[in-house]
Amino acid sequence: MDLRPDDPGPLPVVVSAIGMLRSGAVEGTTDQLDALVEQGTDWVRAAAGMLAMADADMLCGLAESTQEAGLDSGFVEVLAADGEQVPIDDVAPPLRAALRTVLAHAYGDPESADEQMRLAFLDGDPATGKHILAHTVLWTAQLMDVCEERAVPVPSWLNSGGFG
Repeated sequence: MDLRPDDPGPLPVVVSAIGMLRSGAVEGTTDQLDALVEQGTDWVRAAAGMLAMADADMLCGLAESTQEAGLDSGFVEVLAADGEQVPIDDVAPPLRAALRTVLAHAYGDPESADEQMRLAFLDGDPATGKHILAHTVLWTAQLMDVCEERAVPVPSWLNSGGFG
């Protein structure tokens, strides 16, 4: 599914879900994700792909801001529910591919990002798609919070519900 500014597809719903999550309305977030899943895998994949690009932009902005401040640029880590670090190779394959999509975008490699997104959705199971989308929404909300704390810009469409 190709998204165009005149046809936002799933983005207004995704932006609404992120806003709800950031305000603590977890049930509303779940309802929004369910609505997207009902639209089919193409919508879910398109939404996850756009969020992966936004996440990469925010990660790069955060890395740049910390380098300018003379701090360590940081890294991406995967944590279990108990807070313990998890090696990326131990993460479930669809989520591992989704995370690698973000990293490929951050490194300016859209072809690898597309391949990782394809792998993330390989099984075609709507439950897998919802799981991937839920994580990308969570990652996006968390990155937006960190960016706000550090005065790092976020992609404008995340705040406005449109493209920017």
